[in-house]
Amino acid sequence: MEGNGVEKHILVVEDDRALNDGIVFALRREGYLAYSAYNLREAREKLGKRMHLILLDINLPDGDGRDFLRNVLAEQPAPVLLLTARDSEEDMMQGFRAGCDDYITKPFSMPVLIMKIAAVLKRSEGVSRQIYVSGNLLYDFGNKTLTRRGEAVELTALECRLMELFLHNRGIVLTRERILERIWDAEERFVESRTLNVTVRRLRLKVEENPEEPVYIKTVFGMGYKWEDESR
Repeated sequence: MEGNGVEKHILVVEDDRALNDGIVFALRREGYLAYSAYNLREAREKLGKRMHLILLDINLPDGDGRDFLRNVLAEQPAPVLLLTARDSEEDMMQGFRAGCDDYITKPFSMPVLIMKIAAVLKRSEGVSRQIYVSGNLLYDFGNKTLTRRGEAVELTALECRLMELFLHNRGIVLTRERILERIWDAEERFVESRTLNVTVRRLRLKVEENPEEPVYIKTVFGMGYKWEDESR
């Protein structure tokens, strides 16, 4: 055991038992704490334990993995890598719209899968510790509080959800469509595009030293937004 994944809990949701068991064996050999679920019901039960990453098949006996991704993981945000035999561009786009962090098609190389897992976990470091720190910012996921230069900054519920979505996807371009699908208002309704514009602008005012030249919340023209850590 190399110990690369010490204390990293990974859930493998895959109904092909031989493949599931093989992935779990490979992950444990790398030092990860890996768990098997062969359907969505078992996956929900296993999510009673904090997971650092989820490998999720799309086609499962009791449902679509993308629906699970949208509905269940809102309660326990974790990076998700989709496993699927579907390799069309539209299938991949649907996966990313649902909120996955990466995508690997079957059949795949186990070493490549391990490398993808390591990359996704590296991107999520800091977030998994429930405290994010960069430059003059500190965000506490547990208490949902933001401080800038040591002073408390009040966030609305919608701003908190947007902030956490950005932080869970640091360095990744989030399309407007994906953001709109992942953040909800207090009544669990979709947020309108105009509301998103206003929320992004207000969040920039609260996190940026100069909102006109943002360091953290970057606009990627024609695509969406991306959170970048402050260079130091």
